[in-house]
Amino acid sequence: MTPPRLPQGGPYLNTNLPVFFDHSRHKLHIDGLDTTPDVLAFKGEEGLSQPFTYRIEFTASDLDIGADQMLGQYARFSLHA
Repeated sequence: MTPPRLPQGGPYLNTNLPVFFDHSRHKLHIDGLDTTPDVLAFKGEEGLSQPFTYRIEFTASDLDIGADQMLGQYARFSLHA
């Protein structure tokens, strides 16, 4: 016996569901940027009497972000448990 075939699309597969929550526990806000970046990964290095360095990899829904919108801008990176 062959199982019944479901129609393509329709009420069986809804890919347009609204998002009511955010899975990201890491937040990145860049001053002057209209879109909210999604943090993929980060690495930080700190030491006594040494400058700190953080490398943050992110994506954004806005695909037209220029380097001039990013470089030299103030930003805030926060971790949430």
